Amino acid sequence: MTSPLIDAFNVVSLIAVFVLISLGLHFTFGMLGLVNLVHGELLLIGGYATYAVAELTGNVLLGMLAAPVVAGLVGLAMERGVLRFLYQRPLDSLLATFGLAVIIRQAVQLVYTSSPRNVPDLLRGSWLILGVNIPRWRLVLAVLAAVLVIGAWWLLARTRFGLRARAVVANPDLAETTGLDVGAMRAGLFTIGAALAGLAGGALAPVSTLDPQYGLLFLVNAFLVTILGGPGSLTGLVAAAAVLGGSLALLQFVIPTVFAQILVLVIAVVGVRLRPLVVAALAERKSHRTAVAAE
Repeated sequence: MTSPLIDAFNVVSLIAVFVLISLGLHFTFGMLGLVNLVHGELLLIGGYATYAVAELTGNVLLGMLAAPVVAGLVGLAMERGVLRFLYQRPLDSLLATFGLAVIIRQAVQLVYTSSPRNVPDLLRGSWLILGVNIPRWRLVLAVLAAVLVIGAWWLLARTRFGLRARAVVANPDLAETTGLDVGAMRAGLFTIGAALAGLAGGALAPVSTLDPQYGLLFLVNAFLVTILGGPGSLTGLVAAAAVLGGSLALLQFVIPTVFAQILVLVIAVVGVRLRPLVVAALAERKSHRTAVAAE
C-alpha cells in the first residue's frame, strides 16, 4: 500500500506537468488565437537545447537556462517569418504550424537520430518529508509551475506590457488606432509563449526520455487544458490542469494508463460542453449578488 501523502504528491506533480506544458500555449493559442501545432516542437527544442548544452558544458542547469532562450528565438523567427500573416486565419495557421512542426522534428532527427537521449537529473534522490521520500526534482517542478503561473499573472495584469497586450488581444484594430504596435505586441506574446514552452521542455527532460517524438507526447494534453480553461483565461488554465491532471493521476491508481487517458479525453470533451453553462451560471449568480448588495 502507498502512503496517502505519496498519492497526493503524485496528483500535485501531474497537475504541475499539465500547467507547465500548457502555459506557453496560453499565450500563443489562448490569447493570440493562433492554432499552434508547433507548440510540441518548441517543447522538443527546449529538451534538446538542455541536452546539447549539458553535453557540451557538463552543466544541466545551464542547459535549462538556455532552453527558453533558444525556443524563444526560434519562436520569434517563426512568428516574424511566417505566422504574423496568419492571425485570424485558423485553417492557414493550422497548416503552417503543422508544416513547421514537421520541419523541426525532422531536423532534430537528422542531427540526433531517433535514438533516445537522457538528461541527467539535476537533483537526484529524494527529500524525507513527514516520513515519506519525495523525489526532489518532481517537487521542484511543482514549485516551478506555481512560480511561472504567478509570474505570468503579474506580467499580464500588473505591467504596462500586459495592459497593452490585453488591449491588442481584445481589439487589435482599436489598439492600433491608439498608436500601439500590434505586430510587435503579437511577436512579444508569441516569443514569451515559445520561451515558456522551451523552459517546460527543458525542465521535464530529466523525468522523460528525449527523442524526436518528445513534443507530441504533450501536445494533445496542452491543447485540452487550454481549450477547457477558456481562451485567454489563466485562472481557467490552472483549473483545467487541476481537473485533467488530477483526474489522470487518480484514474491511474485503479485502471491502466491507456484507459485513464481515454477517460480524461472524455472528461475534457464533456467539460468543454458544460463550461459555457457553468460560466453563465456564475455570471448570473454574481449579478444577483450585485443587485442584492445595491438594494
